[in-house]
Amino acid sequence: MTEPESGDSSVNTPLRVVSVLRLAAIALVIAGFTGWVLEDDALALESPYTLAFAAGVVCALASIYLGLFLANRGESR
Repeated sequence: MTEPESGDSSVNTPLRVVSVLRLAAIALVIAGFTGWVLEDDALALESPYTLAFAAGVVCALASIYLGLFLANRGESR
């Protein structure tokens, strides 16, 4: 998949948001899971590792939703 060649920033901005969400999802899920494995009592709901893992899952779901929304919007043009 390639980005459009146009200089229109309104086209590139949503794609950048999806890319940032994907990167954040990967980083947060890895950090949360690693914390769970290495720390004792890391599975408590108030643990920062649990919050990081949950935030990573939310970022992943948001990037999937936005990616599908943008793909459908691009086909209708």
